[in-house]
Amino acid sequence: MGRERIRKAESFIALSLSTLAALFGLFWLVFIIGDVLIEGVGALNLDLFVEDPAPPGVEGGGLRNAFVGQLMITFFATLIGVPVGVLGGTFLAEYARGRRIARMISILSDIMVSVPSIVVGTFIYAVLVKPLGQFNGWAGAVALAIIMIPVVLRTTEDMLSLVPWTLREAAFALGAPYYRVIVQVVYRGAAAGILTGILLSIARVAGETAPLLFTSFNNSFFSTNMNEPMASLTVTIFQYAMGPYEGWHAQAWAASLVITVFILILTIIGRLVIRWRYGGR
Repeated sequence: MGRERIRKAESFIALSLSTLAALFGLFWLVFIIGDVLIEGVGALNLDLFVEDPAPPGVEGGGLRNAFVGQLMITFFATLIGVPVGVLGGTFLAEYARGRRIARMISILSDIMVSVPSIVVGTFIYAVLVKPLGQFNGWAGAVALAIIMIPVVLRTTEDMLSLVPWTLREAAFALGAPYYRVIVQVVYRGAAAGILTGILLSIARVAGETAPLLFTSFNNSFFSTNMNEPMASLTVTIFQYAMGPYEGWHAQAWAASLVITVFILILTIIGRLVIRWRYGGR
């Protein structure tokens, strides 16, 4: 009886501490999101999306250049990072299955996921910005792509590994070559999981600021030329939040709300895809 009471007491203490820690984290999460929602909703208007920034100290204007720049940089980063990540995950799960090189690449990918984004930004600055002599949108896209690749790679590897090997054997028995088995059988079975990883990787880079400070920098004017400095929403939020004007602060709150909602939507879509595809298991 004494030992049972001790175990119950220890369990109660551990459960209480875990609950308090969860509530503490949840409080700050709700506080931050609530603050962004309250401050951002009041500053949302149509001009924010269709107008370019007004001169410093002048009321009005919008962040059209930043929205377009952010979409372009993220779009090209996705075009670069997703194919590399999917193909890399396919190599690890299919062609290098069980080999030492697969374990090494997987470990390196896990490390890359945890590397601070500013390190990636400084690396791309040294490789693509400094040699060219100016900031440019392509450097920002490459920096975000490097952040996306480990996420997509590890997700693809895990999802392909979940596809039963018997499905591959059945396709082999019909005379299908390995590449057709991967494309028509394995990818179909893991499509939902791979799509979820892609969505989560986009959400991962959508709010990054540090890499873009060292690569695409910013642009106060509307521009779609990726060979020049390009505006981005995250860098604009940083600069406006540090600025001395109340109008800038209001627009920074509104832009923060837009990014938060965008990431929330992507995350919800990813969860729904997982539940739709794997919820019954």
